[in-house]
Amino acid sequence: MVHDFGFTESDRSSLRSVRGLGVKAIRLTIVSLLIIAAPRLIEANAPEKSVGNSYVHPKPERFTDFSIKSPLPVAFVNAYPNRKQMGDQYLDFFGVIAIVGESEKQRADMRRITHVLMGLIDNDQDGQPDDKHLWQKWKQNTNEKSRLVLYVTAQKEKYKSFDGESPSVYHQGWSSFRDGERLHLSNIQEELFHFLQRHFWELEYPEAFGLDAHPRSIAHIAADKAVANKHYVYDQNCISHSGCLVPEFFFCVMTDVMKGWQGDGFGAPGQREWRLKGDRDALHENYPDLMDMILAKQKQGKLPGRWPSSFLIKR
Repeated sequence: MVHDFGFTESDRSSLRSVRGLGVKAIRLTIVSLLIIAAPRLIEANAPEKSVGNSYVHPKPERFTDFSIKSPLPVAFVNAYPNRKQMGDQYLDFFGVIAIVGESEKQRADMRRITHVLMGLIDNDQDGQPDDKHLWQKWKQNTNEKSRLVLYVTAQKEKYKSFDGESPSVYHQGWSSFRDGERLHLSNIQEELFHFLQRHFWELEYPEAFGLDAHPRSIAHIAADKAVANKHYVYDQNCISHSGCLVPEFFFCVMTDVMKGWQGDGFGAPGQREWRLKGDRDALHENYPDLMDMILAKQKQGKLPGRWPSSFLIKR
């Protein structure tokens, strides 16, 4: 049966011309089309395959719908007008955190950061926060002024330009590129870990993580001891300020305590900075109170037991 499909004689003539090209010419045409389309496909997919690979949380539904809004929501901007200068990409996380990107080019990194954040607070990957009480409390008490902000820009200079503002328009920042290199999974994990400690654990568990309290918190005592014993050797400007010292020291400890801090790009902290690197026996021997606290809170779901990168390690 022959179908006309409404073609004119001119259309049919064109079709006969195409048939006359032969299989080889058609293949060349298809290849050309693929080459034209390839840059757009590569541009869309490449950020998801950034240096260090990408962790993908299997059950994100309760945390975010990954619906990135543009421009920034009016209520979010009205709370602090300077937020308008940050960019135009907005993603809500659990009603508690706003993940803001400078432009559409940061969307892939916004998603990467979101997945890693889920991996840290939902370490057993069951689709809900391990520390349910903490996150429900924050969800109930968060408004546009108290909402915490994670910020991704093309270059570091952009997010650093907001430093010194009061109140701060962001609480942790990354750049998609730094020194010519793409944002690495290890950097995402480290900065999110600092973020969780400073803005959640310090407030919720002051006896474990509080700063400059009397008596000192367990983490603060351990950090001071590590500096005194030269187990932790770092920049003097950092170790003289508890807000830098305690999170940096605790991160070093957790690269050894939590599973999965290994592989290409996971060299930090170095042995010159963290003198007990890789020696868990020394940690137990020198910092028993700290280790007891960590293990207890991991068992309670209040601290993660593994880095999201651990799920990428081939067994």
